[in-house]
Amino acid sequence: MKKREEQPKSQYIEDRLIKRLRIYLIVTLVIFAAIVIEVLEGRFGLALALIGVCIGLLVGIIVSRSYRLSWDEETHNVIGRIDWIGAILLVCYLVFVFTKSYFVGFYVQGAALFAVVLGITAGTMLGRVLGTRHGINKLLETLEI
Repeated sequence: MKKREEQPKSQYIEDRLIKRLRIYLIVTLVIFAAIVIEVLEGRFGLALALIGVCIGLLVGIIVSRSYRLSWDEETHNVIGRIDWIGAILLVCYLVFVFTKSYFVGFYVQGAALFAVVLGITAGTMLGRVLGTRHGINKLLETLEI
């Protein structure tokens, strides 16, 4: 029995969507590198950074829904568009981004605040990548691609 050649899924994904995910991933890696350096130098504890990452992952996965993924028949690509639910999520996310330091500052201060905020930022970016990737895989699986 011949095996069908697997084609990369990226050929079925809009270029803008791929670029957006790559940028999020690069930013995530840079922030994770900063967190690792800060933890190794002892400026803040690993537990606070992990708490921030977990909170950020949750937020990122929810926010990844802001772009509705669909199949475009003309280009034969998965595309991401903002619908009204996505717009509401995007506004809530922007409010969260600009106020997270303020609200987290009620519970932790100083270097610990920096650790949690960095963790939240990295987790949010990673959550967006993972959530979008899951949505793309689910859509391509539904289309049997």
